[in-house]
Amino acid sequence: MHENNFYTEKLKQKQAILAPMAGYTDAPFRYLANSYGSAWAVTEMVSAKALVNGNLQGIEIAAAYKNEKDLVIQIYGREPELVAEAGQILFEKYQPKALDLNMGCPVKKIISKGMGSSLMQEPELAAKIVNSLVNKVNIPISVKMRLTYKDKAAASIIQGLEDAGASLIAIHARTAEQKYTGKANWQEIVKLSKLVKIPIVGSGDITSQAEFENYSKQGLGIMIARASLGKPWIFASLRGAAEPDKKEIAKICFKHAVLHCAWYQNIGLNEKQSMQKFRSKLLAYLVFLEDKSELRHIDSLDNLRQFINSYFNLEIQESDINTKPMQREL
Repeated sequence: MHENNFYTEKLKQKQAILAPMAGYTDAPFRYLANSYGSAWAVTEMVSAKALVNGNLQGIEIAAAYKNEKDLVIQIYGREPELVAEAGQILFEKYQPKALDLNMGCPVKKIISKGMGSSLMQEPELAAKIVNSLVNKVNIPISVKMRLTYKDKAAASIIQGLEDAGASLIAIHARTAEQKYTGKANWQEIVKLSKLVKIPIVGSGDITSQAEFENYSKQGLGIMIARASLGKPWIFASLRGAAEPDKKEIAKICFKHAVLHCAWYQNIGLNEKQSMQKFRSKLLAYLVFLEDKSELRHIDSLDNLRQFINSYFNLEIQESDINTKPMQREL
């Protein structure tokens, strides 16, 4: 365990953290989250096996935007040596500040292969994976997990992960079986934080400054996942910044779309393909519109610009957005 490390220093700033989310925490969204004050932002999960086998999609998912200072890459797998090898590949390619092991994903195609949250059923194996990463790369290793997976509770696992060298543990305050339903159990997160010396970060349902401050004062880090979708400014509002009005939201949405298209152009997607990939994000931003039918047909930045300018009485231009941070080398 790195006692004074990237994680401990960042947590002193009392800023919320962008949680890893497959399909969402790509470079353009991390850039926006960081611009609004996220302590750090975690990538989508990278398959260790695919990466070691030469699948470049893992490299693409983990790619940093230009001058991304606080890159944390999440990795998933179940073979200690293979995960460690993948970690070394990522470290040598991108020099991330830390690596995060996924032990929280509840999706069937992941848990059916003994990865994600199902690793909670094999605490000794999970500890070996963490220890293999710790011994392979000289950066902090964290773990993201759930409160429980079937009959295995986080309380019976986290001390072993700490002993294996984990520098931080992030816990989604729901069980794996809950997935994303029901209420997050933050009181359990508070209890878990007293079982280990390393920092505990909680995740789930935090949307207000009062909630954020309450758990921060209890020594917890706060990780934001779905509450940030279509709302990257939440990292500022949790610390007291004013919420943007609808016109400002539309501007932020357009900026995200421009950054998104610039980023995915680098890997060969044309604008139409990029905008199709952006559609769920577009709907998240403009969720307050009564009629969203037109949004489903927007397939270019110019279409989006015209819609926003007409609907919100604005005069935004693509040229207003600085896309230089989205330049990258794979």
